[in-house]
Amino acid sequence: MIKSDSPGFFRLMVGDCEVTVLSDGKNLLAAAKLLQGDTARIADALKSNFLGEQFETSHNSFLVNTGDKLVLVDAGAGTLLGPHTGKLLGNLVAAGYRPEQVDEVYLTHMHADHIGGLMSENRRALPNAVVRADTRDVDYWLSKENMQAASCRGEALLLGGHRVIVSLHDSGQDQDVRRGAD
Repeated sequence: MIKSDSPGFFRLMVGDCEVTVLSDGKNLLAAAKLLQGDTARIADALKSNFLGEQFETSHNSFLVNTGDKLVLVDAGAGTLLGPHTGKLLGNLVAAGYRPEQVDEVYLTHMHADHIGGLMSENRRALPNAVVRADTRDVDYWLSKENMQAASCRGEALLLGGHRVIVSLHDSGQDQDVRRGAD
């Protein structure tokens, strides 16, 4: 018996680039947190479509093989969202790549479900990758004032994402976080 899931990846060609969609896992989210609007109308729409009050959400990243570079778009949640995520590196390997082969990581934004996979057990998960992010995001996440405010509000996901970015900074690897496009 094989007592594991099948690999969480899918490949397709986009022009001359091979794109591999890599699953980092899934989470349940409350519909009330995901959807905005009249709560009674939302509840009726969910019920009439046989949907519950929670949605299963997928966390996916995209590995773009240009032929010259391997570029990962977003790094998944890692362990920041609990035991059902953090599968990105395993699926990267199952797709035939090694973490040290990734040349660059482009972060669409720096929420925990996009940056948590940059670190694995207090080490860089993608040790040779240059991490590229927007200047405004980097400044926000490195701001002590923003994180103190989040701490007062009890926003654990913001604080987890902050720890990832600060870990890169404190380890002397913050030069790998490029502010804006080069």
